[in-house]
Amino acid sequence: METKSKRGWLWAYRKIRGLQCSRFTAAYRATRYALRNDTGTFHSKITWQKIRIYR
Repeated sequence: METKSKRGWLWAYRKIRGLQCSRFTAAYRATRYALRNDTGTFHSKITWQKIRIYR
């Protein structure tokens, strides 16, 4: 039996918002994460480093 991952859309949205990104950016990146398991690279207001969340 497969256990469902707790890292879904809401987890990704909260994680990205925690990085000081706008609501629009967080929603877009969380949707990409939920559909493709990858947010792609983006920047936040906290740091100039590239950020990428993937499974």
